[in-house]
Amino acid sequence: MNRLLRSAGARLGMGVWLLAVWVLLWGRIDAATVIGGLVVVLVAYAVSRLPTVPLVTRVRPVPFAKAALEFGWDLLVSSVVIAWHALRAPRRVQGAIIEVGAQSRSELVLLAVTTSVSLRPGTLLVGLDWERSVLRIHGMPVRGPQEADAARDGVLRTERRLMRALVTPADDVRPDAPPMEER
Repeated sequence: MNRLLRSAGARLGMGVWLLAVWVLLWGRIDAATVIGGLVVVLVAYAVSRLPTVPLVTRVRPVPFAKAALEFGWDLLVSSVVIAWHALRAPRRVQGAIIEVGAQSRSELVLLAVTTSVSLRPGTLLVGLDWERSVLRIHGMPVRGPQEADAARDGVLRTERRLMRALVTPADDVRPDAPPMEER
């Protein structure tokens, strides 16, 4: 029974996530948008094998709020950088595909990281190797190794923030614990 409840909770979590994305895409919350989103979620579950979202063991409110604020700051900074390059010299902006070795083994944390990265102007997830936890990110502007390293470090900072905020069975770490490769 406990396993059945966990599975139902995980599927409900994925449904809520899809509904939230639907509402964000439409840009408004009204009855028609929510009902249409519920229909889309039900149809998506009926015609495909959507994955379940692993349940979060614990949400740490202070690190979660800090992660949300830092995500907002990242959005602001990346928007300004991309706007500057778009107005100044749009044809000379260079990008690169950057591999980032994730520390997390949690599908939920990796999903949150990839969503966070893809929502920022100038970065986009182009590939994810689940077995090795390697993300391939297209970042711009990237004109050299230093900027590639800076983009990689930004993704890893986002991951560490989310690992502190969302405790899952796959990544049950203390908020002050060193990165996995140092343990």
